[in-house]
Amino acid sequence: MSRNLEGRYSTIASPWDDYTVYSFPDASKIAEPDRLPIMDAMNSIIAVNWKAVEPHWTVAASPFDSKYGLVLVYDPLGLVAFSVYRVMTIAQQPAIYRSGTEVLPAHQGRGLYGFFTSQILKHPGCATRSEGLLYGWRTRNPIVWAANAKICEKVAPSLLGDAADPELQAACVEMCARLYPGKPLEVPRMIMRGAYGHIEHIRQDYHGTASRVETAMSRIIPDSADALFSVGYARV
Repeated sequence: MSRNLEGRYSTIASPWDDYTVYSFPDASKIAEPDRLPIMDAMNSIIAVNWKAVEPHWTVAASPFDSKYGLVLVYDPLGLVAFSVYRVMTIAQQPAIYRSGTEVLPAHQGRGLYGFFTSQILKHPGCATRSEGLLYGWRTRNPIVWAANAKICEKVAPSLLGDAADPELQAACVEMCARLYPGKPLEVPRMIMRGAYGHIEHIRQDYHGTASRVETAMSRIIPDSADALFSVGYARV
């Protein structure tokens, strides 16, 4: 497994002295010889954070497609965190979808998730935001849901008591159909049944807003294979 990409790609500024960061707005720009080692490292991180029965990213379902953007964070030993995303147009507005973000436990709590978010929002496909920016994600992790909802004016589904927004609900349905054709979305709770049949979320201790989200999730999707598909109006 390749430990790093040094010398083969340009890096971006890192807030941390011990991390090297690569950002690929078009993930297909990663050379073929580097793809399998990166994908193996990504799947290894997922296998630490989830109970995985099979790899999440595969050659058939690859993150190295022009429709994806990819941010990679390395320490001297190898890949420690990554974020995969897509930029698209939904409801005639620019939209970002977080396809997957994972951080090794030893590196959590250092602000990597927020850093990924800030980098993704700089994507050139979202440079024109006069009509606003839609921001979507799928998860059953309360911490991830709370972190994403925090940067949004409103979110569908509303887990924290906000009024339902019909336009956001429609955007959820449209985005989900584009990303996961043939997989139904239960409206208005925006439940995707069996989304995580191949991996199981490892429950943690939750605090603050994440604790409130976890209570709502436990009620709405008690099955660990189910997920919530969410879309919000991003504050940018």
